[in-house]
Amino acid sequence: MKAIEWLNNKVRLIDQTRLPGELVYLDLDGYRGVMEAIKEMRVRGAPAIGIAGAYALVLAANSIKASEQRDFMSTLEE
Repeated sequence: MKAIEWLNNKVRLIDQTRLPGELVYLDLDGYRGVMEAIKEMRVRGAPAIGIAGAYALVLAANSIKASEQRDFMSTLEE
C-alpha cells in the first residue's frame, strides 16, 4: 500500500481524513486538486506533502501549452 503515487498520469493518494475507519483513495488529475488535498489535510506529514507538491508541479507543467521555453517557464512560475 502506497500513501501517494503517480498512476496513469494522475496523483493517487490516501485520503488521510478518512483513516482509520475507511481506506479511500483520491485520484487527482489537476494541480489544483492536489493543492486542495494538501490544504484540507487529506495529505499529512512533511514527506508526503513534499511529494504531493512535486506531483502537483508536474501536473501543472503538463497542462501548459507553450511553444517557447521562456513562455513555458513564465506560465509555470505563475
